[in-house]
Amino acid sequence: MRVCVVGPASPREFAEHLGRPPESVPQGLGGTPVNSLVRSLLELGHDVVLISAAMEVEQTWTAHGKSLTVIVVPYRPRARRRALDLFRAERGALREALESNPADVYHAHWTYEFALACIDSKVSPLLVTAHDAPLTVLRRMPDAYRLIRLLMAVIVRLHARNLSVVTPYLATRWRREMFYRRPTSVITNPIPELASSNAERSRTLSILDVANGSRLKNVKILLRAFDVIKRAEPSSELRLIGPGLETDGELSRWATAAGLSDRVAFVGTLTREQLADEYQRATVFCHPSLEESHGIVLLEAIHFGIPVVAGHNAGAVPWTLFNGEGGVLVDVRDPHALANAILTLHDDQNACRDMVRRAKVLAERRYAPTAVASRYVREYEALLATSGAASRE
Repeated sequence: MRVCVVGPASPREFAEHLGRPPESVPQGLGGTPVNSLVRSLLELGHDVVLISAAMEVEQTWTAHGKSLTVIVVPYRPRARRRALDLFRAERGALREALESNPADVYHAHWTYEFALACIDSKVSPLLVTAHDAPLTVLRRMPDAYRLIRLLMAVIVRLHARNLSVVTPYLATRWRREMFYRRPTSVITNPIPELASSNAERSRTLSILDVANGSRLKNVKILLRAFDVIKRAEPSSELRLIGPGLETDGELSRWATAAGLSDRVAFVGTLTREQLADEYQRATVFCHPSLEESHGIVLLEAIHFGIPVVAGHNAGAVPWTLFNGEGGVLVDVRDPHALANAILTLHDDQNACRDMVRRAKVLAERRYAPTAVASRYVREYEALLATSGAASRE
């Protein structure tokens, strides 16, 4: 089967498949779920066309491997310019790429510009995967950019006949908020593939979060919780990874002014290899996000054998952590609840190891990359069968 996957990705990770040196391949927008799916589809013996976008290319970039074709179109750096015309330039370039690369089935990720380009070009059969709930995102982070993104998702909702979502929580959100009434498949994200690391696990309490500086990720509460933790464990450390969490960022300056920056490392954005080292060194992963449509970072933490603390009322987080069997669920609006959960894990190493083992077993059953890709293949086959029957009629 020839599958065309359309969405944000990191094309550079496929340099070896393309016979290219990594530095010659665009880095792209990032997109762990898309990369993982493409890799698994190739392992299952399918031909794949990956169509994505990148800010660093000025014209469409194309490369061919044995079973993989990668096309990367330009993506304007300024979000305001993209949003004001509903990503017109990006959608046009994506549409040209789609029309030049026929496939048996098309799979668009996220319900925005990539899905709209597929709808514009009338490719069929088309599966659209929703990775978030646009109205919930707007409510959590109200601004003009996300309002426009919601409008784009509404257009996709009106035209997408085949929708999958990555968690049951999202299925509910799309029924209630987007009034999507067609049948919806729940096919989760896989455990992300990260390079192995030789870094040693910290001997003292080392708390890690991989997030960003937005209000939604709730890092300020984690900083207040860490202030409580330091009194019980003076040698502990907190390491914050992601955009907006740099040393000279707004959140770092706020922490310094509030007297909360001692023993806190504002690390900022890292490569995947560097991120693997951070996971390997950490002893507790705390993610106080107020809402997650799934939470890829939670799966990464489980993969590296780190006990997880996250929100009991944070969207899909409880489901992702097997309703508490794969992590500790607390009220992430309460810094003392966060601090107590982290200190309890640190103090009871036997319970901690049991939780990590249980989480790994459960995650392997639900989130194994090949199993997730196989579920998508069955969905593709069903779409092809339906499409073929419709054509014969």
